[in-house]
Amino acid sequence: MLEKTPFRTEVHSTASDTMLLVLTGDLDYDTAADLFTLAEGLFPGQARHLELDLSGLNFVDSSGVAALINVYNAAHDHDATMRIVALTSYLRHLFRVTALDQVFELPAETHP
Repeated sequence: MLEKTPFRTEVHSTASDTMLLVLTGDLDYDTAADLFTLAEGLFPGQARHLELDLSGLNFVDSSGVAALINVYNAAHDHDATMRIVALTSYLRHLFRVTALDQVFELPAETHP
């Protein structure tokens, strides 16, 4: 049986109107609702910009992708922006094959 990596979130205020959400572990069926609940709570405050660091995610299933889309929609519902500031090559590929690279603002791709 595959061992799951615990899902963790950290929230940092990087500016008066910007929040950085750092995600690590497995974002899947068991944890996707936690992400949406957390992100929804950020917007009634002064956050106008939400930045996501996804570089610590080991696994994302379809529920995790749906949660990220829900966070994106919640940001827009509250007249806020969402951008991804860090991600793995696995997630970049996932966003590319699902065409979410056309929806989410992703960091520039770096080539060694």
